[in-house]
Amino acid sequence: MNKRIFVKIIGIDCRDLQVASSGTKTYLAEIIKALQETKESPNVRIVLIKPFLPVISGKSFLAKGLKHIQFFCWKQISLPILAMLKNCDVLICTDYFAPCITPGFKNIVVFHDAFFWEYPKHYNALWLQLFKWFAIPAAKNAAKIIAPSNYAKKQILHYLQVPENHIEVVYEAPKAFSQTISSQPNFKLPTVPYLLHVGVLSKHKNLPRLIEAFAEFLKTAHSPVHLLLVGGKSASVFDDDLNAIQAAITKHQLTNSVTLTGYVNEFHLNDIYKQALAYVFPSYNEGFGLPILEAMSYHLPIAAANNTCLFEVGQDGAIYFNPFDTQQITDSLHVLIYDTISIKACLDAQDAVLQQFSWKKAANEIKNICLQSLYYPL
Repeated sequence: MNKRIFVKIIGIDCRDLQVASSGTKTYLAEIIKALQETKESPNVRIVLIKPFLPVISGKSFLAKGLKHIQFFCWKQISLPILAMLKNCDVLICTDYFAPCITPGFKNIVVFHDAFFWEYPKHYNALWLQLFKWFAIPAAKNAAKIIAPSNYAKKQILHYLQVPENHIEVVYEAPKAFSQTISSQPNFKLPTVPYLLHVGVLSKHKNLPRLIEAFAEFLKTAHSPVHLLLVGGKSASVFDDDLNAIQAAITKHQLTNSVTLTGYVNEFHLNDIYKQALAYVFPSYNEGFGLPILEAMSYHLPIAAANNTCLFEVGQDGAIYFNPFDTQQITDSLHVLIYDTISIKACLDAQDAVLQQFSWKKAANEIKNICLQSLYYPL
């Protein structure tokens, strides 16, 4: 008699694909793409679970309140029902939040960092309460939590207080940006060589201090250099640092030397990276630091903060500075542009660093974590 083959169904919460722009959307899209491109085992099936209603948009108090309610209803009511109806064995949620009640399936939830604990003032009070009331209990009861770095795992363990083996580390990878331009950007690239930073204008990005350091750098620069800050405002008004960034530009009289592009779609990021002189990453806290790998994929010299996970990701492919020391940042900018020996050493190391990270590898590791959670032979 032939042994019966049981198909294991892995469901993926796809709500974030409807969100206009966020790191969790990019993470989800890349994982789905990698899973779909990976040859599936005959006894594993991937199911995409999508909301049947569009995500509420708008920035008014009412719109944000309704969006929170809709999010709660999706995560705690609609999503688990759909996962059950689709006979899921495991449900993957890539945005911190998973269902608290799991009828017939297990949760795998991704925590990208420990910012909810570390910077509570950066979040809307209701959003923070939803995290405490629902995300934390669901994560503790999940089959596994996935963190993007060993540093992030350490921080999450500290606050969540779960067994160490409850959290698995799965590294992210650089995104391959489209090389096809679909429209004209609403900004002009600098006509002189420029330093680049890409990311949401959040407080932990430390951009006002970078601007101060850049102002000092320009005083002794050998030729004109520009600073290009690519990224839109934070979704949270409590975390948004745009006003402080603009104030720093004005204070140091850098209106003609620093450009804020706002949000830029991926069709234009390819050209922005290709034409950059170097990349600067001054964040004082990150869960992974994906822009380091993106900059490496364009063979850019990189200067990054020397704390949290950034050396874990960048390794010997970048130079590092204390993000709380303005003079160190200034000195690093000089090294980044004028120290040819240090630049060559970093660039020579980047290929070996990049080989350690791929979305295909990440997708396979996540699929294996799902199967292991079911005590399923790999």
